[in-house]
Amino acid sequence: MTALLWLIPIALAGLGLALWRRARAIQGYGRDGERLVGAALERQFPAVVHDVILPTARGGLTQIDHIALTPKGLLVVETKHYRGTILGKPEDRHWVQQRDQDRRTFQNPCRQNYAHVKAVEALGLDVPILERVVFTDSARFPHGLPEGVSQLATLETDLAPWRRGRVSPKLRRAWKALQPAIRQDAKARRAHRRGLRARYGWDRRRLAAGVCFALAAVSAFGLQQSSGDPALLSRMADLGSSGSTLVERLMRVWSESLRFDAQR
Repeated sequence: MTALLWLIPIALAGLGLALWRRARAIQGYGRDGERLVGAALERQFPAVVHDVILPTARGGLTQIDHIALTPKGLLVVETKHYRGTILGKPEDRHWVQQRDQDRRTFQNPCRQNYAHVKAVEALGLDVPILERVVFTDSARFPHGLPEGVSQLATLETDLAPWRRGRVSPKLRRAWKALQPAIRQDAKARRAHRRGLRARYGWDRRRLAAGVCFALAAVSAFGLQQSSGDPALLSRMADLGSSGSTLVERLMRVWSESLRFDAQR
């Protein structure tokens, strides 16, 4: 019986590791999209910075995918590397991503990028701040692209008006003044993540992984302490039985992660 009960912490640890790796894979998928868009911007403009953190007017921090120096102003870009059908208008609070029968809502990226623009404007650079949301070519917009949104395939054409002319000395001074405000250090990134967790909560995959690891550790410790004690072993078996609902929910998180987020 003891040998069978040891399958509980082993299974929980394995599920936790799988969930954690899945969360990292999804994060890496988003970064792939940012690299694609970043490379496209670098081909079009003389200077671009990527994955920067800036202070906000409210005392917090915000993360911006790209800022480019253009002849018309500083361009703030938000990248989305999503697949499937995208539904939403610039004024909507949330948009919908749909793939087959799966639907999820996500923050309107136009509103999200507006907050980024405000963070740049708060620096007092006194130059035009332009904005653009870019989806990679895996997304489909059945009702047409909303205003201010581009896809990677047409990005060069869409941004052509902002490439005309020369970058003025005033814009170059503004670009230079922007650099000291940019944070890319580990401390700033940790602070930004804490702010996101406080506002939106923990990522469900990472949270589920943490629960799995904790349950695995507790059950392993309990089995070690109860070795040779039939009464304690029976209690451990009851605990494993009563925890089946929680494990089932964790498995549902894993299943949904495989089924939908792999298609982001």
